Amino acid sequence: MMISVPEARKIIQQHVTALQPVQMKLQDAAGYRLAVDIVSPLDIPAYPQSSMDGYAFSFSDWQQNPELLVQGEMAAGSLSQLEIQPETAVRIFTGAPVPYGADTVVMQEKTSVTNHHLQIHE
Repeated sequence: MMISVPEARKIIQQHVTALQPVQMKLQDAAGYRLAVDIVSPLDIPAYPQSSMDGYAFSFSDWQQNPELLVQGEMAAGSLSQLEIQPETAVRIFTGAPVPYGADTVVMQEKTSVTNHHLQIHE
């Protein structure tokens, strides 16, 4: 015999008791769950980062010129603060900081580069 979802919820609520939170040392906490969310007061990383390998550029520049000049690259872990130049793109790797002035990252699988000019395949 099948029971309805509301009936099943009622049965579960009648037979389950919420556990009280406990404090313990971190090294003893394996297998336990947090009673409350922990939220960092800091953004980590403290900069916009790329979630993929590809090319970073200004979308409005690309709309005006669909073949941007590729100038430079940003590697993951890079501490340099690169600023993108007008009508250019920068090779970027997963985890790298997005250069200032760039608002778009396109994945490398959707691109090709010929004579240092980026083409995007939609």
